[in-house]
Amino acid sequence: MKSRVIFASLILGLGLATTQADAATTTYTDDSPAANKPASAMLVNGSEKQFASYFEQRVAKSMHNTNWQSFMSVVSLFNQNPVAVLTLSPADRVKFNEAAAQVNNQLAKQKTADASRWMNQASYTARMINFLWNQSQEASEVSEVQ
Repeated sequence: MKSRVIFASLILGLGLATTQADAATTTYTDDSPAANKPASAMLVNGSEKQFASYFEQRVAKSMHNTNWQSFMSVVSLFNQNPVAVLTLSPADRVKFNEAAAQVNNQLAKQKTADASRWMNQASYTARMINFLWNQSQEASEVSEVQ
């Protein structure tokens, strides 16, 4: 009888230890738009300057457009300090999204491999910036509730 009690206690203890070990190994997955993309898939590490140069050569008439300037200022800010884009006002965020759509439309009209590559990079960058804005907004809503 005594050995059965010890055996049952041992099994119960191992079961509890396994449950605690599973809880301690919780993993977080990165579901951001750029999670599976290499850094070269976005306008980062100086590539925004190459993008601006390409855009100036191919789509020069848009360079003086305020949408273009809005897009590039946010992308440059993102490259200098990604956290700084979180301080932009909702109106600036709307301007950026409108500008990103316009830039993508103008690049789509080019029909070249370079334009397609730049369009993908601009799109991924805009998605990442919007992802940061959404996460920041959700985090602030959670802290307000608490």
